[in-house]
Amino acid sequence: MRRNIKKLLLLKYLFYSGTLYSASSVFIVVHGTWGANTNWYVPGGDFFDSLERTVSGKNSAVVPFCWSGGCGHSSRLKAAHNLVKLIKAYDTSIAVYLVAHSHGGNVCMLASQLLGEDAHNKHRIRAVYTLGTPVMSRYMPNMDVIYYLYNLFSLEDYIQPVLGISAREYAEHNRIANIRVFVEGKEPGHTDLHDPIVAQQIPMLHRRFKQHLREKNVWNTIAEPSIIYCDSTQAPRYSFDAQRKELIESDRQLSVLMFNIDHMFRSASHAGLNKGK
Repeated sequence: MRRNIKKLLLLKYLFYSGTLYSASSVFIVVHGTWGANTNWYVPGGDFFDSLERTVSGKNSAVVPFCWSGGCGHSSRLKAAHNLVKLIKAYDTSIAVYLVAHSHGGNVCMLASQLLGEDAHNKHRIRAVYTLGTPVMSRYMPNMDVIYYLYNLFSLEDYIQPVLGISAREYAEHNRIANIRVFVEGKEPGHTDLHDPIVAQQIPMLHRRFKQHLREKNVWNTIAEPSIIYCDSTQAPRYSFDAQRKELIESDRQLSVLMFNIDHMFRSASHAGLNKGK
């Protein structure tokens, strides 16, 4: 039964891929942990449909990528191998973009590592857009495979830090942008990061953000700490995130506090169970 389901999924991916119809670029949307049965990333979902409407006139396709959503490295690694197969199903002339929520972003990072380890690989990823992805040392991007990485995050997202285990930002790199997101004037929570308003901005984000930096006379890097304001009634606005260091440090301390409180409650609960025995 599982093999039949996998075959159906593979046929679906091949149908959406450029192997069966012509497209100059493709946006592959990747869900996060426990997200396989959600609908935001598939046709009919608000995020998917918003992204598809935005790119419909640009000879671009939008493709959903479904994986188990399992909470563990082995599940992410298995998904990364399947994502590599999907990427390689496209001709190298097709620009591949990855849009990923939560640990779906780490599936993408692992895929970039796998592509980088393949001495015969000629495929590259034009850009990865992560939404609330936990930044961890084992999931670093291979920037020889990825041209640009846009890490979109919110300080109101309490899932991303995993109680202080993971970070908000990737290390500084001239082709990595760590951008704090506001949606309709507010910093969104974890699931709100895949808001359809955000989807509308993603296809133009690279061009508009670089233009914003050039107007500030910033060249050859997208690493400047910035904020993007996404609204339904106007074009996105960008600003320099002047308090980034202080905010990130306060956020880190809050995450450590939450971890200690969680650990204290778990220890007390465990002690109570043992006492009951």
